Amino acid sequence: MTEAPSSGHALPPGSLNFNGFSFFNAVSFQIILGSPVILFAKSLGASSFILGVLVSLTPLLTILQLWAARFLHRTGYRNFVLAGWGSRTIFTLCIACLPLWPGISDRTRLAWLLVALFGFNSLRGFASGAWLPWLTALVPENVRGRFLSRDQAFMHTGCLVALLVSSWVMSGPVVEADYAIVFGIGAVAAVISLWFIRRIPEAQTQEQRRESAVLVPWRAMLAYKPFLRLLFFSMLYSVVIGGVGVFTVEFLVVREKFGEGIILFLGGLSFIGALAGLALTGPWLDATGSKPWLRRALLLFELVIGGWCLMSGRMVPAWPVLVGALNFFGGFAGAMFGVASTRIVMGSVPVMGRNHFFALYAVVSGLGLGGAPMVWGAVLDTLGTFEVAVGGVSVNRYTIYFAALILLAVWVRSLAGNLHEGVSKQRP
Repeated sequence: MTEAPSSGHALPPGSLNFNGFSFFNAVSFQIILGSPVILFAKSLGASSFILGVLVSLTPLLTILQLWAARFLHRTGYRNFVLAGWGSRTIFTLCIACLPLWPGISDRTRLAWLLVALFGFNSLRGFASGAWLPWLTALVPENVRGRFLSRDQAFMHTGCLVALLVSSWVMSGPVVEADYAIVFGIGAVAAVISLWFIRRIPEAQTQEQRRESAVLVPWRAMLAYKPFLRLLFFSMLYSVVIGGVGVFTVEFLVVREKFGEGIILFLGGLSFIGALAGLALTGPWLDATGSKPWLRRALLLFELVIGGWCLMSGRMVPAWPVLVGALNFFGGFAGAMFGVASTRIVMGSVPVMGRNHFFALYAVVSGLGLGGAPMVWGAVLDTLGTFEVAVGGVSVNRYTIYFAALILLAVWVRSLAGNLHEGVSKQRP
């Protein structure tokens, strides 16, 4: 690979405010939707299926974007996002108070957690319908790779900070007040993120917003073959990735008896890996196109899942250093895939009816991301304590799960070459 190309094109106005929002929003959602809330739910006695439902709420409720796309041209993207993100902060505060709510059972507390997360994700799902159209209208195509790489670097740094702080708070024996402190930090970060949204400029005139909002029938969108291929690719990838975060955490809790603090600390390594992945990908993405990086990311992801499979089968020990390495390279692959896939989505939809194309894409991907954890959770619960020894290898519910993911990931990688870049790109 030769020296990375440089770009003289300036990033759009408001970029740093986008980055600030991404950082503080990531601190909030990594706590409220990530490992801390998964560990809290598990401490309340949640089954694999309930954990799957918990993490499925975020992607499944993106279906509300189909409704939201009809209203974006009336309010503008900034006001739409601000209203949704501001309203969902109320549920963030409710979750922060839940661990200290006196006089209720764990079962009731778990039920209220699901109710609060449903409200949070409903508002998020509705408001996020403006996010990709806003980015696409604001960021020129020739700097999208650079912009997305930098913005996701801020996001992953926020996630890393959230996990490191959570790990510090929850080191040693964990009590309810520890969860309340961690969730409270997430609530404060959510409030700060709203200040940055207010400072991001609106991207379009009223006439441009009307053009983006032109209603396109589903049949016409699905008849556009580049978009249909992208939908199938993204949905299949969502099925693969949908439950990895929650069930690797569950595996470490149930099978390996790791403590909450060490799980959160090791999880933070995934975001260090993500920053490394963005540093490698970002300088090249605009010049080379997205497809080579999608294939590389999927190949690395297959190797990472293979490592989890070997660990669950007792073929390699569950040493913290090995778990950390898998988290690091999993984050590396995820960031590489994330920035490349977002860029290819932004370049694959037509301007006319853009809001509805993005909404349908988000919903289809969300159905995969949301359905996968529930289906995988039900499968894991059905397998239960199943375990047989085959030549010294333990075949259990987790080895079956990880092996299935590897096969699906290989299939997804084979589809990457058929995607449409939007512009002609040369491989590095």
